[in-house]
Amino acid sequence: MKNIVLLVLALAFCAPAHASPALHGTWSAAIDGQPLVVVFEPNGTGKVNGKPMQWQTLGKLLFVQQQGEQPVGYSFEVKDGKLNVAGGDLAGVVALSKGTAAAEAAAAKQAKAAKATKASAKASSGGGQELVGKWCKMSTLTTNSGGSSRSTCFELKADGSYTYQHEGSMSAPAGSMASQSFDAGRWKVSGSQLVAQSQRGTVNTYALEKRNHPKNKRDPMICLDGECYVTFYNKPPW
Repeated sequence: MKNIVLLVLALAFCAPAHASPALHGTWSAAIDGQPLVVVFEPNGTGKVNGKPMQWQTLGKLLFVQQQGEQPVGYSFEVKDGKLNVAGGDLAGVVALSKGTAAAEAAAAKQAKAAKATKASAKASSGGGQELVGKWCKMSTLTTNSGGSSRSTCFELKADGSYTYQHEGSMSAPAGSMASQSFDAGRWKVSGSQLVAQSQRGTVNTYALEKRNHPKNKRDPMICLDGECYVTFYNKPPW
């Protein structure tokens, strides 16, 4: 049976070329998410995804032979602006549309999926590099009898080191007080936790959450055990 089919295909390509005008032009589709672009030239040549091919028609049969390969036979029908092709190496009926829009949409979808996969892989293997930067929390309280202010900032560096600085002041009729503290060490992200190893030898683990500022959505924040710190430098929101 296989030999008979090959003989029919061979005879088709030996016969005078009959390239149906209904197929002339560029057609495209997406097969299992993969873009397909087929060009049918009036002289019986063309391309499949940029690779040269020859083609002929015999009634409702379409014969395609790509460079260095055996001819493949398909059934086809042009209806309502669509080219419906079945058989050959296709699992079912494939509907191709005029032009390249269908293939371009499939290629764009592929690129978007690849970008998302790459971003996900980078986030999971990058050790929290998206957190690199300076983060601060500031507060001010003013009363009739005085006031207080606090500034807490830490900087996570790309080399895995960090610095921490806290400054506070309080004023009252009896006088004023000021406090300051500083720390440095190493940091890393472990799952949904940030681990800070101080140069003093202590290790602190914080529940890590990324948020955007509730009032200014353009400013990203990172929250450690529920305490949120806003980016000090210009960074895109999460």
